[in-house]
Amino acid sequence: MEVLNELIELVKYKHELDLKRAEAKYMDNAWLLQAMRSEIDEVKAEIKPNNKAYLEDELSDILWGWLTLIENLKDEGYVGSHEDVERRGLKKYQERILSLHGDKRDHGIWREVKARQKEALVEEKRCQNITS
Repeated sequence: MEVLNELIELVKYKHELDLKRAEAKYMDNAWLLQAMRSEIDEVKAEIKPNNKAYLEDELSDILWGWLTLIENLKDEGYVGSHEDVERRGLKKYQERILSLHGDKRDHGIWREVKARQKEALVEEKRCQNITS
């Protein structure tokens, strides 16, 4: 987690520089998402034997883009923080994964947990709308 936190701090610093320079494309979430799509294609091209350095490099570009997108969305008030997204992801996948058994029941369990989570999201949004 320490490395991830260091990356987040770099993203925050870069975001401040982009704001200072008024670098519009880096503030454009659609542009960032398209850049991430391009990086995914580059990752696909690098998945081959004896290519660890290039593959890791391309995967790090996706991670950078993801963290940059979260920073923009945070700055715009769409998400709370990097940590909020991390915590939500951890909770979501703990609930899904830790209930699995490694057998035929797993697909049904996954669907049931996912359905409950979707209901909880609807309720969370409803409560947010009431308090807003």
